[in-house]
Amino acid sequence: MCKDCRKYITETKVILSNGSTDSNCNSILFVNTGVTNVTIDGLLLVPNQSWEVSGNKDEINVKTYYFTFASLTGAALTVIYKRYL
Repeated sequence: MCKDCRKYITETKVILSNGSTDSNCNSILFVNTGVTNVTIDGLLLVPNQSWEVSGNKDEINVKTYYFTFASLTGAALTVIYKRYL
C-alpha cells in the first residue's frame, strides 16, 4: 500500500426530480441515465451523455450544481462523487 496516497471513497446518487446538489468532492460525474434531457447549470445533457468536473490532487470542489429535467417522466440523473477521507 502506498504510504503517501490519499484515501477516497465514491458516492453515487440517482436523482429523479429537479433540484440541486452540493459537490464537496474532488471530482463529480453527471450521467443522464434517463430518457429525457437534463440541463445542469446551463449545460444540456441528452440521454446517455455525461459531464465530469474533476480537480487536481488535494483540491475540493464546493460548488452547488442546479439541474432541471425537460420532463419528469423518465427523468434520471446519476451523480458520482469522489470524496477524500
